[in-house]
Amino acid sequence: MAIHPLVQQDRDYIISLRRWFHSHPELSMREYNTAAKIEEELNAVGIATRRVGETGVLGTIRGKRGPGKKIVLRADTDALPIQDEKTVPYASQCPGVMHACGHDAHTAALLGAARVLKQLEDTFSGEIALVFQPGEEYGRGAILFIRDGALKGADRSFGVHMQSNLPVGQVAMNPGAENASVDHFTIRIQGKSAHVSTPELGADALYAAAQIVTALQGLVGRLKSPADPALIGVGVLRSGEGYNIVAKEAVLEGTVRCFSEQTRAMLNGKIADTARSVAALYNTTAEIETESFTRALINDAGAYTETVPVIEKVVGKGNLVPKALSLGGDDMAEIIAAVPGVYAFVGSGSEAVPGSQMAHHTPGFDIDERCLPIAASLYVESALFWLKQEVSNV
Repeated sequence: MAIHPLVQQDRDYIISLRRWFHSHPELSMREYNTAAKIEEELNAVGIATRRVGETGVLGTIRGKRGPGKKIVLRADTDALPIQDEKTVPYASQCPGVMHACGHDAHTAALLGAARVLKQLEDTFSGEIALVFQPGEEYGRGAILFIRDGALKGADRSFGVHMQSNLPVGQVAMNPGAENASVDHFTIRIQGKSAHVSTPELGADALYAAAQIVTALQGLVGRLKSPADPALIGVGVLRSGEGYNIVAKEAVLEGTVRCFSEQTRAMLNGKIADTARSVAALYNTTAEIETESFTRALINDAGAYTETVPVIEKVVGKGNLVPKALSLGGDDMAEIIAAVPGVYAFVGSGSEAVPGSQMAHHTPGFDIDERCLPIAASLYVESALFWLKQEVSNV
């Protein structure tokens, strides 16, 4: 393993930052203190910053050797509505809010990398855009930077994500797909109340909703190839006023996850058709709202090829492994679609640190902090490589 020497010098600083962010988590699009801390750390070493939206931060480092390529380095900053159950000094100080996905680590690693790259600005030409984006958990942050124009003219993008089921010292990455697209749908069923003993006098919204939940599973099972991964999941069904009353209203909320844009469009369309037709069968009506959180995350093939030796430089040959496809989403996908790049999953699990092998989005989640210098080095080395090399356009 070859941690960048300047990153190694800043190891304790990076760890202290991660613990600060872990202790002070903030929910999506409310990352006000987080953004202020990021600005404070960047400004302290002379890196100019500006806000993108209310809680996004863009830092800029310009090489002293003149104009050149523009490289985007991205970290996400938001936490989750989960109660931290760890008994460690850096546990969350915010009841019901927790960094349970590693975004605190991503942010700390990029801040550590920023300090190093600022020290090396005399050695390269071009520009580094440091993207600290809010709202990843709901797909609201990356698009702010794209609409803002912050990524305009960029040549390559790079991001990291902690991976608890991967041991420290390994990195997972694919030359193509890694994460699924994410869409959120809400179905509102309108019926008519009646006593349960006279259902014919009402229109049972709850029963219609239950039939819709069942029917949606058939869309995945029978209308697409089993070789094309996708799912429809319903996580919310709210309905009913009393045990002996025919429900007049029901609300469903769910998600669609796909890797194919064609399948994504088909399933979203069929969900609406199915909801309306099933609702009508039981004399109810259905209204459907769909919100897109992010497209599928598909690494750029050229950027992947370029990055392989950079990652192997940091973690050693044999420690770059394939990434298992995940039906979880990440709006780094939007940045890669706008600026060709890759997303590297950094092993953060070990038996030595309780919670570091737990699944993401769980109350005991933690990381083995030995992954932080690795992540910071990946940011540094990928940026330096692309700024100093020709890049292919694939």
